[in-house]
Amino acid sequence: MRKIAFISLGCDKNLVDTEVALGKLLSRGYNFFSSPEEAEILILNTCAFIEEACRETEAWIEKLSFLKEAHPPKKLLVMGCYAQRWEREKGFVYPAVDYWVGVNDFPSLVDILEDKFPGKYFLDSPPFLYHHETERILSTPSHYAYLKIAEGCNHHCSFCLIPSIRGSLRSRTMESIEKEALNLVSQGVKEIILVAQDLSSYGLDLYHQRMLSPLLRRLDEILPSGVWLRLLYFSPEGLDDEFIKTMRDSSHLVKYLDIPLQHVDSTILQKMRRPSSIEKIREKLEKLRECVPGIFLRTTFLVGFPGEDEEAFQRLVDFVEDFRFERMGAFVYSEPPDTPSAFLYPKVEEKVKQERYKALMEVQEKVMGKFHSSLVGRELEVIVDEAQRGNGVTNFWGRTYGDAPEVDGNISFSSRRNKLKRGEIVKVKVTESSSYELKGEKI
Repeated sequence: MRKIAFISLGCDKNLVDTEVALGKLLSRGYNFFSSPEEAEILILNTCAFIEEACRETEAWIEKLSFLKEAHPPKKLLVMGCYAQRWEREKGFVYPAVDYWVGVNDFPSLVDILEDKFPGKYFLDSPPFLYHHETERILSTPSHYAYLKIAEGCNHHCSFCLIPSIRGSLRSRTMESIEKEALNLVSQGVKEIILVAQDLSSYGLDLYHQRMLSPLLRRLDEILPSGVWLRLLYFSPEGLDDEFIKTMRDSSHLVKYLDIPLQHVDSTILQKMRRPSSIEKIREKLEKLRECVPGIFLRTTFLVGFPGEDEEAFQRLVDFVEDFRFERMGAFVYSEPPDTPSAFLYPKVEEKVKQERYKALMEVQEKVMGKFHSSLVGRELEVIVDEAQRGNGVTNFWGRTYGDAPEVDGNISFSSRRNKLKRGEIVKVKVTESSSYELKGEKI
């Protein structure tokens, strides 16, 4: 059997697609995986959400093309968002690529590799939505996994390509999601991370109403104790009383919510085609904090959007200083040429964008420093990610319930027990803090 190298770029939602592709490969006997240098088949799952992601994708295509040119029998397949976004256009730029496979066509990649379908471009299949019986091989550490509950998006933010690449919202049935969640638990998963482009919209297409809260309540009933549920990517539009009550009462749902706001200036939000009443959004967030004590709120902001003047940026800085998000990320706006925002003016100079990004993150660093200081002496639930043994001492690293994998920080801690397992959930007393890291000791 020929050796395969599989490189996956982009977000956790893209990673689920990679895991489905791996499942398809293994179910057809492709089970020899190696480095790109040794592989006979090169597969790249790509991201194209922002221009920086496109540059990373292109760097990998160039690297893999170079390997193929040095060894012509190799096959090179590029799949995912980048292939779908640019369709046939990039085939002339990267002639070494044998197959371009879109976001709905990758389930057929084995037949494509085996030349059962003629051609080079596979970009036109009907919308694909995986389910609990779809072949899938987890690539994350064994104690956590992502579960994609919907595909596509009905929002049309002026800077975002997702609807044009991934299509409109397509929700999975609650029954399918429940079965996959139980299957993940049977494989030893202790933290199930529900993902979608917008979790709060789950069910609007299939059930004609927001159904995330009923789904969470059903998962709460069927999951065994000792399993965490975490939510990533939640629109503020879905933050209603039912959801707040569900989060407050759930025994599995960790008190953490990723709710990207993108900006706070009403004019900028209107240009972004986002909900523009930051006052109403803030009221909802404050109610959530009040009703769910100890919640960690994470958000993301976009800096340097067209029309963002000093006054608008200062509003953003003031909001971050005042509201004090427990977790925050930021991106510098890059100009996607095929989005409505590309035609908005005035543009913000690149140097100014970088300066604003740095200034915003410095503000958040101070916020985080003060918040982490307030945690010293507190006892927090922590999931064990790894252990390192040496010189008779075992050091452990994990994440508090307020930290998602890859995007947030971690906590290092000591324990008298040397045999804590990955995925074990323990109580840790915080003893030291910095802006982005915590230290503690197991209780």
